[in-house]
Amino acid sequence: KYRPKTLSEVYGNVEQINTLRACVAQGTIPNLILAGPPGVGKTSSVLCIVRELLEGQFKEATLELNASDERGIDVVREQIKSFAQKK
Repeated sequence: KYRPKTLSEVYGNVEQINTLRACVAQGTIPNLILAGPPGVGKTSSVLCIVRELLEGQFKEATLELNASDERGIDVVREQIKSFAQKK
């Protein structure tokens, strides 16, 4: 509800945000590892990138999992496998 929808709405480390904007502009996203304490905008930033790149296909093309809560083998066997088979 309150999350930013685009990278232009994300505030924080200007250098990192500019790097993410450049990735979106190029249309390619390298493998990323985002680390930091809760609430700094890791998930919001990634969702902005995906939303900007995929536009209308955002909902169908994303599966959001919280690794803190959902890290068992059942997640891989059920949720991820099911999501991957839809493509």
